[in-house]
Amino acid sequence: MPTVTGRFAEARLYLHYCAALLHPGRPLPTFADPAPYTGSLDHLPPEDLALLIEEGRRQFDRQAADLDRIRNRAGALATVSLALTAALIARSQEVLSEHWALIAAWALSCGLAVLAVAGTAAVLTGRAVLARIDTALAAQGTPPLQKQLAAGYVHNASTGEETVRTFLTVFRDAATLAIASALIFFTVLLCTVHGSTPTDTPEPTCPTSTTSSQPAHPK
Repeated sequence: MPTVTGRFAEARLYLHYCAALLHPGRPLPTFADPAPYTGSLDHLPPEDLALLIEEGRRQFDRQAADLDRIRNRAGALATVSLALTAALIARSQEVLSEHWALIAAWALSCGLAVLAVAGTAAVLTGRAVLARIDTALAAQGTPPLQKQLAAGYVHNASTGEETVRTFLTVFRDAATLAIASALIFFTVLLCTVHGSTPTDTPEPTCPTSTTSSQPAHPK
């Protein structure tokens, strides 16, 4: 699995996920390689090997369920981010006639909203690497199969953990970008409404007054 490390690793990984929308099917990077298991299972009795297999199945199922929950939340966030982007575009004509500082803030809000949409789309459509045990290949192995299955679960468990951790981080960054974009947009709206509110001025009153007299009745 490719990894992204070093300075600004989280920001660079997020941009990598956004760019991966242009290359569907490409493996997505993580923050670190899965931790390899260097121990041995030779000393474990069959009962312990069966326990490892059972726990490994539960861990694999939990990883798949965690990834599904992250993607469900990403779908809701994508809807909100798209609505925010549409609202920003709808206000473009009004904002572009304001001061340059408001225009810059509006442009920043647009950029953050677009990045939030791209990040959530990457979480929804990106290729997630989760470890699985191939039953057909396991059946072709040399006995005892129980030991081989237990070793497969032990060696591959960290792969899914690293994938889920990375997808969760990308989703969290997308939510942060969407919130920041919304706050900036609301600030721009408040400044726009405040600057365009007309002030009430009292109408001038005429200093002269007129009096009316009753018409004289003819005698």
